[in-house]
Amino acid sequence: EHKTSTMSTNNSNNPTAPTSQPAIPPTLSHLTPLTKNELLLLSTYDQIKQYEKISAKLKATEAKRRLEEADERYRAKVRERERLENGGDDDVGANKKNDGEEYSAAQQYNDNDSSDDSEDDAAKQQRIQKQQQQQQRQLEITQLREEIEAKSQRDVERDAAKKREEEMRRELLGPEGKKTKKKRPREEGGDGGVATMAESEQQNDVTTNNDFLQEHDDHHDMGNESFMPTSSSQPSIISGPSIKKKRLDNTSNNNTNPSTSLIANISGGATPIHDFSTKLKMSKTSLDGSILFPTTIGETPWRPPTNPINFMDGCFELDLPDFDPKNLSSNSNTNNTVAIKFHAPQESSRFSINIAAPNHNGYDSILFHFNPRQFQRGGQLVINNKNESMWGNDLSVPLSQLPLVFGKQACTLIVQMTEEGLDVFVEGVHCARLEHRMALPKLKGPLCLQFPASDDYGNPEDWEVYRVWWGHKDSMAGKDLSGVAGVNLYSSVHPKKLFVSGLPKIHSDPEVDLRR
Repeated sequence: EHKTSTMSTNNSNNPTAPTSQPAIPPTLSHLTPLTKNELLLLSTYDQIKQYEKISAKLKATEAKRRLEEADERYRAKVRERERLENGGDDDVGANKKNDGEEYSAAQQYNDNDSSDDSEDDAAKQQRIQKQQQQQQRQLEITQLREEIEAKSQRDVERDAAKKREEEMRRELLGPEGKKTKKKRPREEGGDGGVATMAESEQQNDVTTNNDFLQEHDDHHDMGNESFMPTSSSQPSIISGPSIKKKRLDNTSNNNTNPSTSLIANISGGATPIHDFSTKLKMSKTSLDGSILFPTTIGETPWRPPTNPINFMDGCFELDLPDFDPKNLSSNSNTNNTVAIKFHAPQESSRFSINIAAPNHNGYDSILFHFNPRQFQRGGQLVINNKNESMWGNDLSVPLSQLPLVFGKQACTLIVQMTEEGLDVFVEGVHCARLEHRMALPKLKGPLCLQFPASDDYGNPEDWEVYRVWWGHKDSMAGKDLSGVAGVNLYSSVHPKKLFVSGLPKIHSDPEVDLRR
């Protein structure tokens, strides 16, 4: 008893100690009395419980304080936005005061509105209009912020693409081409100083474009094998040494004739971006073929819509008339070649072209699918076919092995149909062959050329078509096809197929891709 009273006295002097000892239930009075350590343990447990309650109250108080601060910050932002919209930057203190008074008046108005059921209809209508205006303003601010973020993202992607293009150009020029980017003396008639690096790079770019256009016009001949990059007798359009040599020649010409304009050199022998090269003999309608698009002079290039519902919404379709699959041999004069002059912007991610038979059933069956994808696995050209809504095994060619497609002012695509398949030429380079995977139409008639508005998932495509030609051309393929993707590929596929039964039905293209 003495020890118990002493412990009670100590607990009363210690504010952190419990005020009383835990009571023993009457039903347990026959048990052994609790020891001192057990009593201390129970007291500590009660003290912990009290601390937990105090901690919970403090947390609730702190959370309430943070909510009040957040609410105050939000109200301050609202007042600041209304001040900028109504009064600008003049008399900031007066506007803040007026905003506070307006907010207090609005708050009092809302309180009175909740308690007074006899408010007139005009005041209610005014309050509803004000709320709608605030919601509309918030929606406009959100849309503007999203547009700014999207534009910033596009700018970043465009800068990255330009940087990659510049690195590729420097690699093509070689080590000697990089040295010429250093300081060079100005032309005669200047101030006798030293040209800056920016001016030197600009002059190099203009000269390189001149060389490229001139060489492009010289070597793109449809009637011989000068299209092939493997020819050793003529330089390639992307050959580093050839570009370097021509730039030195132009530099010497500029030194002897300072009055010559670089812009005049570029525009002198260049082909217009909306027309085919004169070497191709596709600029006018002739016995060999005709221009399918544009049909009138001055017609604007075709561009896909910005927000299509699907690939058929706003697509561009043309008929390729008088196609006779029985006369695809080299001795016949049947229409077998389609040429497309187009432009794909630097920021474009993809575009596609389809060639189908007349009974394509909404393009569920496609003979030929051409689809460059700039940002997929470092850039890929995907060529495929589609049979009853099922895509075949795609033929992928890295874009790094082809002439520049994205970011170029204009590019020429030629698809030639032969007995072996469909040969694909980009800027005269034989880049792929899609061997016939489906039966061609049995009778003479038209084929369908389609430029889809989007991919299978509704993502819009970004490019524009300048000109389309359809007619007959002799085979452009060379004798050596060892480096052409897709040659003798489809025939090596095993003829048997594996059929699996009991699978659920699928109804969309994403499900088809997942099933494959």
